[in-house]
Amino acid sequence: MIKPKLIIASALLVLLSLKVGAQQLRADTTTNKQSTKSLFINAGLQYLSDLTYAGRRDASSVPVLLPTFTLISTKGFFLSGIGYFDLNGVKSAAEGLSITPGYVFSFDKNKYYGGAISATKYFITDNSPIILSSFNATVDGQLHFNPDNIIKLTVDASYRFSKQGSPNDVINDAELSKEIQLTKAGKDNKGGLKITPTVTLYSGTQSFYQASTSQTSSTTPLGLLSPPQTVTTGNQVRQYTILALSGSMLVAYVIKTWQISFTPYLIQPYHQVNYTTSSPQNGSYFLFTTGVSVTF
Repeated sequence: MIKPKLIIASALLVLLSLKVGAQQLRADTTTNKQSTKSLFINAGLQYLSDLTYAGRRDASSVPVLLPTFTLISTKGFFLSGIGYFDLNGVKSAAEGLSITPGYVFSFDKNKYYGGAISATKYFITDNSPIILSSFNATVDGQLHFNPDNIIKLTVDASYRFSKQGSPNDVINDAELSKEIQLTKAGKDNKGGLKITPTVTLYSGTQSFYQASTSQTSSTTPLGLLSPPQTVTTGNQVRQYTILALSGSMLVAYVIKTWQISFTPYLIQPYHQVNYTTSSPQNGSYFLFTTGVSVTF
């Protein structure tokens, strides 16, 4: 069986390298084989119905296909590469890739307390419709707390370097999750069906819409003041604020070194701006991911 630190590293890997906020895709590398290898490879293919970031999306958000390839060391180091293929009908195209080196660590023998650090460099075409096209790079740090394996709290901080002189952003999220094994399979009972319900709150320095109200009066033709009228106006503001609330349910089936997964997400953004009309855009939306991965 792969060492526990390796399992943690591969589980956190795609979460960090795909820091598109709402969709935190995890690759599970549980295996039933004994091994003395010090380096493992995880390969996967994920479909994402709507590529977003930190719970935010815009009119150009598109479905994408994400091939992943990862080198994982039992010491906790990893190196991940992800490709981005836009599946937007006749405009479908390869949009670029990202490279993520990182390190996963733990504070205790049972791996209940730990974290990860990573940095991601994006190579996305400038005219790409996907939301990551405005990114140059990100630096991520994460801590998780899972006392006695009851419920897991994860906190994350990400600093985003933007392209073309746009302001850089700080993004944070806090996540509560619980992995529940529904069926067991394999000689060591590590395989089978499991679900992971998760609630995530995002905050950061992204632009948002701020509404304000005022009262105005006008003079009638007879020289009298008309009753005051309330006028609502709005403008785009950039400051640290709550960005979105996300609920998701990972459903995964593990067969030896293979994992098949499906995750639906329901996301409620806050203070979001439609950048075309400069008006609020706060309606909830649904997306999902599905994919397969293997470790060898």
